[in-house]
Amino acid sequence: MPASTPGSATRSADVVVVGSGHNGLVAAAYLARAGLDVLVIEASPTAGGMTATNEMLPEAPGYMINEASIQASLFRTTNIDRELGLSRRFGLRQTIIDPAHFQLAADGSSLGLWRDPNKTAEELRHFSRKDATALLELYEVIDAAVEIGLPMMQTNITRPELVKIMKAVKAVAKNRKQLTAVGRWMASSQAEAIEESFEHDMIRAPLLTSLPFMPFDVDLSGWSLIYLGVLSRYGVAMFHGGTGALPRALLASIRQDGGRLITDSPVEELVVTGGKVTGVRIRGGEEIHARRGVLTACSPRTTLTKLLPKGVLSPKLQNAVDHIPTIKRGISDYKLNVALSGRIRMTRHEKWRGDGIDLRLACNCYHTYEEALQAARDSVRGEVSAHIPGLAQVTTAFDPSMAPEGCDLFWFWTGLAPSVPRVGWEAARKDITEKVIRDSELYYEGVEGLEVARRPLALPDLEERFWAIDGSVYHVDPTITRFGPRKPAPGFAGYRTPVPGLFLTGSGTHPVAGISGMPGQNAARTMIKMFKAEDGGGIKHAVTAARTRDRFLESTEREDVLPTPGRVDHANALVGD
Repeated sequence: MPASTPGSATRSADVVVVGSGHNGLVAAAYLARAGLDVLVIEASPTAGGMTATNEMLPEAPGYMINEASIQASLFRTTNIDRELGLSRRFGLRQTIIDPAHFQLAADGSSLGLWRDPNKTAEELRHFSRKDATALLELYEVIDAAVEIGLPMMQTNITRPELVKIMKAVKAVAKNRKQLTAVGRWMASSQAEAIEESFEHDMIRAPLLTSLPFMPFDVDLSGWSLIYLGVLSRYGVAMFHGGTGALPRALLASIRQDGGRLITDSPVEELVVTGGKVTGVRIRGGEEIHARRGVLTACSPRTTLTKLLPKGVLSPKLQNAVDHIPTIKRGISDYKLNVALSGRIRMTRHEKWRGDGIDLRLACNCYHTYEEALQAARDSVRGEVSAHIPGLAQVTTAFDPSMAPEGCDLFWFWTGLAPSVPRVGWEAARKDITEKVIRDSELYYEGVEGLEVARRPLALPDLEERFWAIDGSVYHVDPTITRFGPRKPAPGFAGYRTPVPGLFLTGSGTHPVAGISGMPGQNAARTMIKMFKAEDGGGIKHAVTAARTRDRFLESTEREDVLPTPGRVDHANALVGD
């Protein structure tokens, strides 16, 4: 993704966005659309964060890998695509993958998790008629929870919009007969909820392996199963051209509205003047001034404990941010991409099904329920388990253009690696990788024999690549006690912080991690509303004057960079909306 280089007409902006993950870019796109002068600063050489798709260099030229995320579900619950015109104007294309997942058994059998619960139940009857009935009953409960909860996910949790509150209240009334069941399900542990409903491993296993947000035996971890409701209501999709197609479309929107991006420029410190965050200092010492505010999309703990100068927060608030949990679950994430010199085959399982479905398209599980339970227990003890349950997918089955002709890319993710391995990360990474490839070969024929190159990302690698403290892809441990007004910490929910001029977004803010864009959309709306109120109080004219002055100075100091004609007038559209 082409980007400006540090120092090229980037000394000031209305809003500086730190981090070009998809939430940062969603926020930047909305802010730029509202007429604000926006500058996005990315630490890495390329934009996209955990939604980046880049060439696998230097190991495997010509292979384009999704470096972290691969499937979009919650994004489909939003109106971001429609409001920003990502598909209509900027070429974003997505296709629903259905079934989104399969549970593969060692004997060649499989269970498809379809968007239509009835189709999943029909397949499940082959293994257990009781479980098929129980699945449809569980879907009724989860569907009610999604309808009740989703409106409050799509708004500022500390200052919710009235229309969202009313929508949630209406959903509560509509689903009042399910409220007791919803409460019981969400209060239980994930293992308890699964074992209460199901007896067969073919449905038990994927509901554990694919959703390791909290330790499986902890109360309140049952909420993880809410994913099933999103799957059935909205479907799970993949983006053509890789996950990176989403940040590419968002950047096109940002640039269309005059926004800018610089890459390879880690922010080293937030600049604070008179108790207000007024800009950032990037590597090399350059300071970039923010006339309205700085929005960080990186880990909130990174922002508040590393970038914000000490002494800005009160002792009580400092203590709160120092204790934002990022590595307390005992389990961590691990990611693997393998470039292959030929095509993966899944002959045994496709022969058993006989329906012509390409099983490589879905994100699949192939370990047992007990193996998933054991992997979680071992991880908490700091041990690498005998098996590493997770999700596997062949990226090129969806988009063959991401590898040389006739070649495949294998993608694997697990949330069941230890957080602090007793043997250290060098030995643990090697052990995990070998076990993943060994087990995968039993289902994905060719993973082992066709390998060209592999790129494993364990906790320290995720931290280095994505600037994610403790390698947490969630930015904040996804425990139920860190949702809503306690996310990321008491006093810091709602995107505005107690520090004037500083705003938060990203996976570590309300509502959740994953490809959704909701934290970015909510944060931008919060900022725009606040700026409009400030402009009504007379700040508009001072900001306009400062913007004009800054642009004039930049244009005179660098003759090759000129102010965008008409941009200042467009920027003033914010207060006139």
